[in-house]
Amino acid sequence: MFSISSSHDVHGARVTSSLTILVADPDEETRLALSEAIRRLAPDAVLVEAADGVALNRALSETSIDVLFIDVLLPQTNGADIRGWREAGNPQGLIVLVTDMLAPQWSSIATCIGAYDVMLKPLGDRPITRILDASRILSRSLDLLIVDPGQTTRRLMRKLLGQSHFSFRISEAAGGPEAVRLIERQSLDLAIVEMDLPDYSALEVACRINDRHPAARILMTGRRIEEGVERQLATFGASGFLPKPFQFFDIDKAVHQSFGLWHPYLINALKRENLLAAEPTMASPVTASPPRRAGHR
Repeated sequence: MFSISSSHDVHGARVTSSLTILVADPDEETRLALSEAIRRLAPDAVLVEAADGVALNRALSETSIDVLFIDVLLPQTNGADIRGWREAGNPQGLIVLVTDMLAPQWSSIATCIGAYDVMLKPLGDRPITRILDASRILSRSLDLLIVDPGQTTRRLMRKLLGQSHFSFRISEAAGGPEAVRLIERQSLDLAIVEMDLPDYSALEVACRINDRHPAARILMTGRRIEEGVERQLATFGASGFLPKPFQFFDIDKAVHQSFGLWHPYLINALKRENLLAAEPTMASPVTASPPRRAGHR
């Protein structure tokens, strides 16, 4: 298994965008099976293989890798090297840990090296496609507009989104008129709009975004929303509603869903661990084991 240092640290049957994918696994049969599946799902992809850490490090230094599928037991591999590659070499590259079984510390290892997700072997077409779909979005720097009258809320959104695997160029507007001006003069991939704007109709802002940037995703947010209004959000171009207050897991999931992406199993597992850690200590605590299947639903 990796040695981890203590230093700080859109859907279809086929995916056609060009990616460079590295499959690192000590077992030749496993590498071949995964590589064949990727070629079938992404025929334009460039495939690179590695059987150990030496070959892995050479490939990472010589080739620009978009997606790395790596076995947790790859010989001669140091987790710090993997983390360093992602942070310095390709911050938008996706790391997917692949394993035969989930060890108790799997989520900590995945988080330490900056992995996007953890999946159990054998990988079927569906989980592979989900990863390739995610890479197509996460490899881009996306333009985000936050429309909210609360400066503290806007600052919180910036902080939480900075923890995600998405890369955003963020613009802010405290009200509707300012938002409309920004909508008219800049590109937009995603907007997060507070429903209760003091000076403008939030749904009008959504309509303006939809007219000017029809491909942009729109998330409405607020403390509450009437059921009838929530059902009508799609009419105004909105892709969903993010209830306040929210934490990282909530906003990360909402953004994934707005782009039609599957939310990583790893993030769901970390949320569950946080909830368990927050529960009061019981006289006879029960240790919860993570689910056996990762990335398969």
